[in-house]
Amino acid sequence: MTFENYNLLFCNGDPPRRERLVRLVPHPASVVCADGGAQKAIICGYEPDLIVGDLDSLDSSGNHLASAEIVRIANQDNTDMEKTLDVMLERGMNNIVVAAFSGGRIDQTLANIQIGFEYSRKCRIVLADDGYLIFPVTDSFVGSFPTGNTISILPMNDDTEVSSDGLLYELDGGLMQKGGHGVSNRINRENFSISVHRGGILVMIKDS
Repeated sequence: MTFENYNLLFCNGDPPRRERLVRLVPHPASVVCADGGAQKAIICGYEPDLIVGDLDSLDSSGNHLASAEIVRIANQDNTDMEKTLDVMLERGMNNIVVAAFSGGRIDQTLANIQIGFEYSRKCRIVLADDGYLIFPVTDSFVGSFPTGNTISILPMNDDTEVSSDGLLYELDGGLMQKGGHGVSNRINRENFSISVHRGGILVMIKDS
């Protein structure tokens, strides 16, 4: 699955392999970095176009950031990822693949996934690491992945109603509570769909 002309956002976690990013986002509309995510973009061979954050993690030595626009936001009431997403949405960057959101500190990884879910109500957002694609979904999702791939569907709200078409263990629209009840399903048909009738979910697909 590719995300042509999506904006590629780097956070400050462990970045995926460059070849994976190139396959997922062949032609990024822009390369945006949340503070220290600029170093992760450079490690992956990307030149940042825009850097946003309180800049407490940014290494500004050398000239590798010379062409980047830097927006400093000192507010400590939200994270650098949230600051960056706010700036992106203000500029009409509504299609976003988030990289380097995981690894290292588990608290930051969980926070970044939760932030991705909350912002999915305002834009199209996908989180990608070296093993999974994570799609926050509040309405419907249509996927095209190889049969047999592992797929987990995690409710983000209690009393979430979900139905599916094309999974090994189909969801029939019954209530799902927050927890691990939707872990380790399988894609049973290459083209499948998931519908959220109430609440919201994370669709996590093993894809490397």
